[in-house]
Amino acid sequence: MNLRIGGVTIGTFLLCICCTEQGVRASNRSSGSIVATGPMIAARFDHAAVLLQTGRVLVVGGIERNGVMEPSAELFDPVTGRFSLTGKPSEQHGWGVTATRLRNGKVLVAGGSTGCESPCYTALAELYDPASGTFTPTGKMTVPRAEARAALLRTGDVLLIGGTPITEHNPVLTAELYHPSTGTFESTGATHLSDATQIVLLSDGRVLVAGSSGSDLYDPSAKHFTATGTMTALRSKFGGALLPDGRVLFAGGQAGGPFGTRVTSTQIYDPRTGRFSPGPELNENRFKLSKAVVSLKDGRVLIAGGAEQPEVYDPASRAFIPVGGSLLDGFCFSTATLLNDGRVLLAGGYAKPGGSGVNHAWLYQP
Repeated sequence: MNLRIGGVTIGTFLLCICCTEQGVRASNRSSGSIVATGPMIAARFDHAAVLLQTGRVLVVGGIERNGVMEPSAELFDPVTGRFSLTGKPSEQHGWGVTATRLRNGKVLVAGGSTGCESPCYTALAELYDPASGTFTPTGKMTVPRAEARAALLRTGDVLLIGGTPITEHNPVLTAELYHPSTGTFESTGATHLSDATQIVLLSDGRVLVAGSSGSDLYDPSAKHFTATGTMTALRSKFGGALLPDGRVLFAGGQAGGPFGTRVTSTQIYDPRTGRFSPGPELNENRFKLSKAVVSLKDGRVLIAGGAEQPEVYDPASRAFIPVGGSLLDGFCFSTATLLNDGRVLLAGGYAKPGGSGVNHAWLYQP
């Protein structure tokens, strides 16, 4: 029986207090911490990293410092916290390489810069087989690409877009599909954009392509791009990740051209309306984090690159929370890879403009 004092039901009042306290605790849950692991065998940035079916992480390509490509590949074992060399790629992929795990467990490694004096982009691709630890050449891309973006479609094919030089006479970005069944590449549609900073696979199977000039949607069934909303604040070199409700969070970036200002602003894309809206502000100015933003298993998003202190976005409270623990000395063009146990491997990158890459690695523990 509830006790009433001055017309107030105490039982109900206490229940409301408990609910409120639970809500506060939910929005203030731990943002996790960063601890050192590794180190990698080689220092590198602008490389590729992908989770294998074995639970280990393949790290391939990248650049040690300007003009010096990193030709090796290595594996991270989350059980031991150590890296080891694996088979050497048959081709040099350098910076801007993509790595995509296929349904059969193999990894498609495609494109990148070979590191000659003028920008030299490669169309070469190969498959990494975790069972044998070896790389085997596969079909060539339809055009050379470095800094392309790749996504595994529900069909099992891989969409690759962007990365080729864009001139005023060729403003349309090309895209292609890799077919694992035949080991071949096929051109597929063309976007309305002049760059492709980030692509995100949506919940309905379509792919959102976002750049500094606008955004497109790719429909795998029609093999066609359609223009969609434009960010309310355009930027480049940003990161993005899917939220639990199907929307997409884009964070940080650089505004005002190649030597512009890094930003704290975010944008949220809603595929139901095709529109962008401003999101909450980051705690840090961030850019060069396209491979270092990860959707966590609990629905939050880890923003691991672009600044020395990572932070977590909590959709429930619409707030960014700084992550405790170690600070990063490599955060530009680093990678973040979600592990099977919910931790995240942060690998490589660089900190100072014109500086060399680091071989350091860290683990984010939720």
